[in-house]
Amino acid sequence: MTDQTQPAHPGWKTHICLVLLLIVYVFNFVDRQILSILAQPIKAELNLSDAQLGWLGGFAFAFVYTLLGIPAAMIAQRVGRVRLITAALIVWSAATAACGLANSWITLALGRFGVGVGEAGGVAPSQSLISDLYPPAQRARAMAVFSLGVPLGSGLGIMFGGLLAATFDWRHAFVTIGLAGVVFAPLFFFGTRRHDGQTQTDTVPAVDRLRRLIRNRSLWLISLGASLSSVIGYGLMFWLPSVFMRSFKATLMSASFSFGLIVLIGGAVGILGGGFVADRLGAKSPRAFALVPAVAYLLCIPAYGLVLLMPGLAFDTAAGFALLILAQALGLVWMGPVIASLHHVVEPQDRALASALFLFVTNIIGLGFGSWTMGAISDYLSYNYAANALKMAVTGGLVFYALGAGCFLMTALTLKRDWKTAPISV
Repeated sequence: MTDQTQPAHPGWKTHICLVLLLIVYVFNFVDRQILSILAQPIKAELNLSDAQLGWLGGFAFAFVYTLLGIPAAMIAQRVGRVRLITAALIVWSAATAACGLANSWITLALGRFGVGVGEAGGVAPSQSLISDLYPPAQRARAMAVFSLGVPLGSGLGIMFGGLLAATFDWRHAFVTIGLAGVVFAPLFFFGTRRHDGQTQTDTVPAVDRLRRLIRNRSLWLISLGASLSSVIGYGLMFWLPSVFMRSFKATLMSASFSFGLIVLIGGAVGILGGGFVADRLGAKSPRAFALVPAVAYLLCIPAYGLVLLMPGLAFDTAAGFALLILAQALGLVWMGPVIASLHHVVEPQDRALASALFLFVTNIIGLGFGSWTMGAISDYLSYNYAANALKMAVTGGLVFYALGAGCFLMTALTLKRDWKTAPISV
């Protein structure tokens, strides 16, 4: 199905498919982010440093995730996207369960490698399928709904992971959540397989398709902007629960419940709001798809900075909690407009591969360096700042939001030239 043949108003079966893809994405982020709330008990039992924990939350996952993402997108064109997503869900869920059996840093790293192997086949095919199902005028909102998997998965993973860890131990949390994904996999497959058509047959060899994407300036500016901001975005997602416990003396339960609510509420508001605003403003100019996230990033810096540095605005005060929700919302505004604009600047048959390239860049930089960088800086600062070293490392990392905003301001200059589909009024 191409942009020209998509219905202006997709039916309920299309929306059900989107919801099932969303649920898979929820599992994706539950399994990816659960380590953040379990970091402290794992650190104590396995005797790990912050840098080692950051490596497990970043490189151990990101290395294989990014390495296999592009081949997975090419395979999706041959075997079918729904089949690949189903297989990927089973693999990463089983690997998450296996993390609960780890008895050392090495065995836990192997489990995280397995999670990365599975998740490499999930996101890019899902985004490609959604772009086929929804017309251009509704694409940012559809991508925003799918991207709710980030706050829903992260928030639920943090809340339920913390609950299971506090009630039983961190091992039970990994096993229970991993097995839940395995059980859901056949339900997803039979609910979505009828939508597994491809956009159109492309006779261009894969290597040539890759070359034409590499020459796309907007694609690389979009990817770089998202990557730089993701360094701090992933760093905050991984380390903020630990900041609550170390600098604000929160318990595991209170940190998991508070941060889970912040991620759920703020993330949902930011992602849905960003998709809606970008679709409305983008009907007048494609530049809005880059300007909306740029402004949001710049507003993130004071919102997070006030809570981290002002003694009277701790996360457990009403004002601090509200500021963190606002900051979380602003930090995730980008997801709907950026992913939609990515699919607007490439040919329909290149969308899965473009998503894979985007994920390769954003995850190797953002996910790979985010949590590890903050952990390494925390270790370095620990001599002078003790329990507040991690808080200071995270605060300094807010500069990456400014760098990401600068990239999106440059992207706004190229989007109109590279746009493949004329803006459609809504």
